[in-house]
Amino acid sequence: MIRTAVASSAGTEPPHFMRPIHIARLLLLAFLWGGAYLFMRSAAPAFGPFPMVFLRMAMGSLLVLLPLTLWRTGLGPMREHWRGVLVFGGAFTAVPFLGLGFSALSISAGMLAVLQSTAPLFSAIVAHLWLRDRITPMRALGLMVGFAGVTVLVWDKVGASEGATLAILITIAVTVLWGVSSNYAKVKLTGLDPLSLATGSITVAAIIAAPFALMTWPAQDLGLVAWLEVIFMGIASSGFGFILYFGLLRDIGPVRAISVTFLNPIVAMGSAAIYLGEPITLRMVIGCAIVLTGTALTLGFFPRRL
Repeated sequence: MIRTAVASSAGTEPPHFMRPIHIARLLLLAFLWGGAYLFMRSAAPAFGPFPMVFLRMAMGSLLVLLPLTLWRTGLGPMREHWRGVLVFGGAFTAVPFLGLGFSALSISAGMLAVLQSTAPLFSAIVAHLWLRDRITPMRALGLMVGFAGVTVLVWDKVGASEGATLAILITIAVTVLWGVSSNYAKVKLTGLDPLSLATGSITVAAIIAAPFALMTWPAQDLGLVAWLEVIFMGIASSGFGFILYFGLLRDIGPVRAISVTFLNPIVAMGSAAIYLGEPITLRMVIGCAIVLTGTALTLGFFPRRL
């Protein structure tokens, strides 16, 4: 996930203060990103994964991020790091979003969001294996708690149907990829500003998805609602969502900004229950709570004395 890559490469947390306006912006960002899981789940059956991902990436790039990048920095930074941008856009943007598109055909929006919230857990493991970052006792505890929560969450789903089992495995694989992406950005793309990284990778993802989207474009009339859902994901979630996140990175720092990770599943589950009628089961609530506790421990949100 691009936000994970940005947060992981942002360095030491400076002394920032959370004001009411910052909290309001964080909640708005959670609505934009948590709502994306809801509309992904709703729009995927109508569009199919390839057209949905192509439209989301293309709209986010062409209508929001690319014009802003041209105005602020131009294309120079992306040209300078074009190899890294191609890798990030293909392996860590196009492939993960397509994977989520396929998974959204079979599992709930809440399940997608909770499983995705484990990205910091995989990021910590990859950092240890690749960059030799030390896993502290607190992080180790967080990893164990987080993965225990995943087990609780998916225990009754795996094996229930081939579609659900495959979707869960794909979603976990996507989350692992985003764990790798944060470390890749830290090693290969430290000289590239976050806005150029987001713009370049989303643009590359749109280009990669385009031919497959054309080959699988739905023949039936999709209807206004499906188009509005994709427009929300493209312009609001992938476009303005990243702009909001970059502003929060600057104003409150990476550790506080990444706390949106804990709000996304709550928004996704609540909005999907209202909009799609998806049930919120006790197992899902407990699994979500355990996963988010483990993620908080891994990110260092709790005092060391705990």
